[in-house]
Amino acid sequence: MAAKGHLAAVPPGARAKREPKNITEALEGSNRDLLAAMRKALAKKLDAGEVSSNAIASAYKELRELDRLIRLADQDAKQADHKPGADVDDRFDSSAI
Repeated sequence: MAAKGHLAAVPPGARAKREPKNITEALEGSNRDLLAAMRKALAKKLDAGEVSSNAIASAYKELRELDRLIRLADQDAKQADHKPGADVDDRFDSSAI
């Protein structure tokens, strides 16, 4: 079974980024924060049955699109965090051959 997250070293004094409580609060954050808040609000409305029957199809389509955009943003952030060459062992000594 694969782990959902990973452990990372945290510098002293660093604080965990908290998730915005609502869409208004998310406006002050990143684009990803806003998308996540919109996805959460839409999902709550769908779960509560607050979406009219003639709007359910478009609501699910919008939910899928928000989720896709969030996953792309997460993937881009993950790739930006990975520095090229970080996994290269630079201790190679050519004179040892």
